[in-house]
Amino acid sequence: MAYKKYIDVSYWQGDIDWAKVKNEVDGVIIRAGYGQNNIDKKFKEYISECNRLGIPCGVYWFSYAYSVAMAKKEAEYCLAAIKPYKVDLPVCFDFEYDSIDTAKKKGINITKTLATNMVHAFCDTVEAAGYYAMNYTNKDYLSKYFDASTLEYDLWLAQWPAAPDLDNPPEGVGIWQYTSKGSVSGIKGNVDMDAAYKDYKAIIAEAGLNGLGKVEEPKEKEPWYAAAQKWVKDNGISDGTKPNTPTTRAEVWEMLYRALGK
Repeated sequence: MAYKKYIDVSYWQGDIDWAKVKNEVDGVIIRAGYGQNNIDKKFKEYISECNRLGIPCGVYWFSYAYSVAMAKKEAEYCLAAIKPYKVDLPVCFDFEYDSIDTAKKKGINITKTLATNMVHAFCDTVEAAGYYAMNYTNKDYLSKYFDASTLEYDLWLAQWPAAPDLDNPPEGVGIWQYTSKGSVSGIKGNVDMDAAYKDYKAIIAEAGLNGLGKVEEPKEKEPWYAAAQKWVKDNGISDGTKPNTPTTRAEVWEMLYRALGK
């Protein structure tokens, strides 16, 4: 099965030699930030380098929301953070274990209904702004916290088998994060590895999302005589065909005759 090779990164990856990374990946998903407008310390550096080197990139926002309003606000913070940059890949909502633990410390019990509604709040806000939204989760949370309606957004699934078979991904995934112990030139230590089973860069560009504008087929340039060709056809002087064929004097006489309305 065909797939694109992605990685996902945050400031935990430290200093990255992006020129080396470019030779080994098809795309990168960068943590833009987390919670209520906490921008990842390396986000601006990472996305600027990806833009400079032409590495397709998307982003994710780690959620600490425990209400629908907070999830919507996180989306707005994310959109503001990415606005100055080229984002070729999806904008993703990341709600997981630390999200639940933080809510519990606030005395909030995250139910399946609430978690599902927060996915919708974040992703709908992203889509309303013209970006391609995606939901990141793991297999446990997919059944425990998100109902089937969240699958209207593409699924980025974290599932780390000992020996992942990338030609046989889990059912329904758009992107499969198959290990947290990957290795890529230019990055010290481990990095998350992802297989993308859709060509998100092409899909987003063709749809004109993420502020990229729709890709249109180049229009064929009209010949220099196009206006005259149309005029002779519209006025019954000539059929307008064979523009490069030599014309006899008799044919010129006839066309002039018609042009003068004789």
